[in-house]
Amino acid sequence: MADADDGLHRRRLRGRAQCRARGAQSGCLPAAGRGPARMSAATAARERLGPFLDSQRRVLEHIADGAPLEEVLLTLVRLIEEQSDDMRCAVLLADAAQTRLRFVAAPNIPQDYRAGIEPFLLIAPNMGSCGTAAYLKQPVYTRDTASDPLWENCGEIAVRNGLRAIWSTPILADDNRVLGTFAMYYDEPRLPAEEHLQLIDMAVQMARVAIEAKADDEILRTIFDHSPGAMLISDLAGAIVRANHAFAQPLGYAPGDLHGKSLAEITEGDDSEALVKELLASTTEVSSDRRYRARDGRVLWARERSALRHDASSGEPRYVLTHVEKLSELADDPLERLSRRERQVLERVVAGRTSKEIAAQLRISAGSVDTYRSRIALKLGIGDLPALVRFAIRHGITSV
Repeated sequence: MADADDGLHRRRLRGRAQCRARGAQSGCLPAAGRGPARMSAATAARERLGPFLDSQRRVLEHIADGAPLEEVLLTLVRLIEEQSDDMRCAVLLADAAQTRLRFVAAPNIPQDYRAGIEPFLLIAPNMGSCGTAAYLKQPVYTRDTASDPLWENCGEIAVRNGLRAIWSTPILADDNRVLGTFAMYYDEPRLPAEEHLQLIDMAVQMARVAIEAKADDEILRTIFDHSPGAMLISDLAGAIVRANHAFAQPLGYAPGDLHGKSLAEITEGDDSEALVKELLASTTEVSSDRRYRARDGRVLWARERSALRHDASSGEPRYVLTHVEKLSELADDPLERLSRRERQVLERVVAGRTSKEIAAQLRISAGSVDTYRSRIALKLGIGDLPALVRFAIRHGITSV
């Protein structure tokens, strides 16, 4: 077995050396000399590079946006295929047991081939190009599936579907686990030139980033979903993007029931817009509180800390992440219903400060001060200033 593996490895290295030599002889590599021909080639390369980089950024944006992995890999495959009219590509992923591969992005690979080759997608030696590349954890470049020994048992499947040259490169994690393979297909026998090797390297790196980002995202989602602390993610318009079990269960919901609901649907006196404005004006998290309506009609009081989460690619604010520190029946002590910021506003209202003065002292907008005053009145059930002053005196609130 070891001798066979060494032979495959040597043949792979010879193939790469041959393709580099072949590329130099056929003009696939840049010319060493100067002159109009080279300048023309350089100009053409620059013209191709612009759209290529735009497409590359599009793939990275898909990754940053948390798009489904198959969608990201499909975009990547199409990007690579756009670089050559007669090239087809595919990404295959390894299973958890590291024993098999499966197609996940192969828009131009015939269905007959995908179905026929499925029994041969084992991560093992002499299993075509992809299975062998995954097994060796090294690239395998098959010049002609009709004659290559690696394709002895399945070459007919490739040939009848017009896939003569198949070059496969493993996608490896940082710990050297096989994540999958990236494959290029041509309808005529050939070996890769330098330009192909550069495309392959780029595609493999981007595929690895996408696959590992997806795995990291799933880990974070699991931590979020099963955290003992109640947490909520909403967009800037106040729509719930995700809620964990610790948040949903006290309200009588399953986490999935809340997805897409507006916070206004499950709160009393929703102030999401004011909270977002304060977050946008702040560089830190904001403490606040809400009154939530449970599914059975009960009202629960929540003390919360909220912070903005930004888009990974643009840096623009995108979500509000809220940690609920306390979620319980409405507090008996009216002051317990007020957030830290609301108490600060109340202290200054009692002292006779105007909204403009309070805004300057607390470094918030005058509009936010008015919103806090309305919330204080709603929570305490007090509608006029003299009654509010009497309440403050009774409860020992010191003016500032």
